[in-house]
Amino acid sequence: MQYVKFGNTGIMVSRLCLGAMEFPDTLEESEAVALLDEALDSGINFVDTADAYGRGSSEEFLGRALTPEKRDKIILATKCWVVMKPPDRNTGGCSRYHIIQAVEDSLRRMRTDRIDLYQLHHPHPETPVEETLSALDALVKQGKIRYIGVCNYFAWQVAHALGVSALHHWEPFASMQVRYNLLDRGIERETAPFCRRFNIAIMGYGPLDGGILSGKYKRGEPIPEGSRVSKIKQMQDYLTDQTFDILDELTAMAAKYDLALNQLAVAWILTKPFVTTPILGGKKPEHFRPMYGLCEVVLDPADVARIDELSQHTLYRPHSNQPMTEGSSLALNRW
Repeated sequence: MQYVKFGNTGIMVSRLCLGAMEFPDTLEESEAVALLDEALDSGINFVDTADAYGRGSSEEFLGRALTPEKRDKIILATKCWVVMKPPDRNTGGCSRYHIIQAVEDSLRRMRTDRIDLYQLHHPHPETPVEETLSALDALVKQGKIRYIGVCNYFAWQVAHALGVSALHHWEPFASMQVRYNLLDRGIERETAPFCRRFNIAIMGYGPLDGGILSGKYKRGEPIPEGSRVSKIKQMQDYLTDQTFDILDELTAMAAKYDLALNQLAVAWILTKPFVTTPILGGKKPEHFRPMYGLCEVVLDPADVARIDELSQHTLYRPHSNQPMTEGSSLALNRW
């Protein structure tokens, strides 16, 4: 396993991050524990979850699975934003009211006394950024969270927050978690240059584009029932002849390295210096295990350039998980 500095912070994280979104809802608990242990044994020291995953069940699983010894070996990340007790809107968002309660709930569910990286799952236009940042800064000073980050933000939204943080001497965001894969390269236009300039860590989720880069979808064959693509019409629209042409060429290229298509897709992300760590996700152990050794794979620069050429058009694919283009509301009583 390789390790890399996490943005402007002083911590080192594994080049691969274990995503716990599916734990334990789609895995038997004993199987999920074994998978977690195997990831830690492989050298992964970075685990990402959210209170929204299973409405707390993923965090509760980690609380049971992480013994004190295991907990001390990892950087544990979680998130808030989703309304946890609908229809009460105050149990979601980025208000001070919700963030403080959400942190306490996550600490309790994960049976820990601190959260290493606390992230805002989405922007919240209804809340002034000053309220959000001051609440997070207070929690950092209390030692309940160590670092803060965001997910699914645009670069300008984070730039606004960094400016406010600097103005008030509050804790700045250390990371952005964004969707990134070779079929969705939109972050390369603004987010990646912004993060390079300000040394913001990038955590890339969806490295297999919801399974499209797994090889399970075949040209001319029915979409497998129960798959993610079968449930999301927008993803079905991406299964075009152009996409299948790319998948065919990538599959042949992967064979040169004795890799599967999904392994090549992640190995390609690891060639991108602006990505701190791709987040591995999945529903079965076999979705994770083939990935642990990819840091040792060296791709021919000519093949990397060919993948870049094949996927150039995806630089302009709309960010499929971020419709909120407005920023935080103005705090009219703050100067």
